[in-house]
Amino acid sequence: MSVAPPTGEMTEKNLLKVVSLFFEDGNWSTQKRFNYDPNNKRKFYQVDCYSEKYRIVWEYEGPDHYNNVWKIKRDRERKLYFLDQNYIFLRWPYYCQLTKDMARYFFKDHYTEHRYSKAIELVYGAEREEHILAPGFHGTKNIPANFITAGTRRFFSELNSFPISLKYQVAESLHRYIKIIGDQYMIIGEDQAYKDLLSETYPRKIINYFYYNPEN
Repeated sequence: MSVAPPTGEMTEKNLLKVVSLFFEDGNWSTQKRFNYDPNNKRKFYQVDCYSEKYRIVWEYEGPDHYNNVWKIKRDRERKLYFLDQNYIFLRWPYYCQLTKDMARYFFKDHYTEHRYSKAIELVYGAEREEHILAPGFHGTKNIPANFITAGTRRFFSELNSFPISLKYQVAESLHRYIKIIGDQYMIIGEDQAYKDLLSETYPRKIINYFYYNPEN
């Protein structure tokens, strides 16, 4: 039986919708400004998702958070600012998708099967987890070969903090991308850490999602 491909993916806009589903009473807002310099109102942090009730600031992190040294520096400062203000500070990297493991990791006691089903229908137009877009890199030019050194460190720090299933799903997406392009260097560059990632073995059931093939 053929299955229709996903109709969407996790984006900044979808992150706001998803957190509002799992934290139904969070009164979430977006693009709220926080003035971090009392002497200069032109200096502020503008956040993607914000709930005063839960004291959570949640950011969607696109590719420039891995390939721009100034953006990475500002990200560190931003995180320290919100932690100092007693907020929970969370990040959703652009290569992540809403698997059950990731949903349980982030939403904890707020996770329910019903909310998860509603979320993947909203984001992907999918009825089952295995029909969502796989985490990783699919046809995009924003690939690890473009990451700067600090971005690579951040990438692997994230992979090691998230459920291990995500690590293997990302690795599978890179394997498939390299096979399509035919040039490993173009996808992961020369950093040994990426080569080590691709050398790991994992059970096939962990990677049972939709992988987009840019040639088909």
